[in-house]
Amino acid sequence: MQVSDEVTYIVMDLEWNFPMNKFRAVRGDKTIFNEIIQIGAVKLGKNLENVDTFNEIIRPQYYTKMNPKVIEITEITDETVQKGRTFQDVCDEYLKWCGENFVFFSWGANDIIELERNMEFYGMDTSGLPDCYDLQVIFDDQVTMDGRDNPLNYAIWKLGISAERCHDALNDALNTAEVLRRMDLSDGIDGYEV
Repeated sequence: MQVSDEVTYIVMDLEWNFPMNKFRAVRGDKTIFNEIIQIGAVKLGKNLENVDTFNEIIRPQYYTKMNPKVIEITEITDETVQKGRTFQDVCDEYLKWCGENFVFFSWGANDIIELERNMEFYGMDTSGLPDCYDLQVIFDDQVTMDGRDNPLNYAIWKLGISAERCHDALNDALNTAEVLRRMDLSDGIDGYEV
């Protein structure tokens, strides 16, 4: 399947930090449970080839000490995030990088939810966020048909994809793009409710 000349497909993945316990999540009149620390994305061309990537570490402003569970999974350390820029700066740059007319693809529904929550938490306008298609649902509809939310590493294994290291936002976006190329996107998008 080819990408429409009118719409750019962006495959995105996010990594986030969270408080050591849920009672430390409240911040005044706003609450944030997951603070985004990395945005990774792949921009696809007309033939679904990778034409550009976006990869930025974000310096957390609230959960400045990395949760040990997050370090274990992502290998993103306190030292790594301290070199990052603020969420607002990175998110503004990311959305400009996406272009004028685009849609998101992600593995699971959490990434778009957390992007929107973080933007709202930091007082950013979310009205311009595009539709986001959950490739996990499309994969289930077309490959496993078992009604389960299979993890990305299962899809990689099932489709015989040579994968990048998981739990790095850019690598997961690259891996998700590989899965996307093996799906019938016309059928997947037509049957999808956003």
